[in-house]
Amino acid sequence: MNAPGVEHFQSPVEDHLARLNETPDFIIADPPRAGLGKTVVSHLARLRAPQLTVVSCDPATLARDLAGLTGYKIESLTLIDLFPQTYHLETIAKLAPG
Repeated sequence: MNAPGVEHFQSPVEDHLARLNETPDFIIADPPRAGLGKTVVSHLARLRAPQLTVVSCDPATLARDLAGLTGYKIESLTLIDLFPQTYHLETIAKLAPG
């Protein structure tokens, strides 16, 4: 059951974003280690939500995805070490148009 004002969709993200014509107020993306990918990045850049947060477990794919999100600036980066004594870091990038 959805909470009031919240909608739930089950489809590949590429398909959902391609059908989306209205700009959401907020988007949070938590991609797999391979990152968002070119198609998703281009849809996110097209939609230009006023708040976009990307959670990443791979700094290299995060850097690649952020480079493709033209029109956005990084407001903050938060690094979370969930696996101490390993090289794995979660990164939360808060973006805004700019």
